[in-house]
Amino acid sequence: MSYSRKISSKEAESGFIFVLKSKLSFFPEDTFKLSQGDLSKDVKVESYPCTCRGPDTPHEHYYISWDSLEGGDKIEITKNNMEYSLKIIK
Repeated sequence: MSYSRKISSKEAESGFIFVLKSKLSFFPEDTFKLSQGDLSKDVKVESYPCTCRGPDTPHEHYYISWDSLEGGDKIEITKNNMEYSLKIIK
């Protein structure tokens, strides 16, 4: 199982990976360990309120904080049992 996407410039500048609402079930609700090579961090899917579709359609955007991303990077998060690994393809 995996979650992948192309990182936008907004994600890179803000230091996060957007998580689509339809993919929330891929991730645990609580804090989990995400590893990239020798780097391992405790992360959590967080959210913030947004009205980008207009004031009459408020909603949430979901994300995982992660630095060192560049716009255009392709990421893939894989899950093996309860271990999550991040691969960044430049």
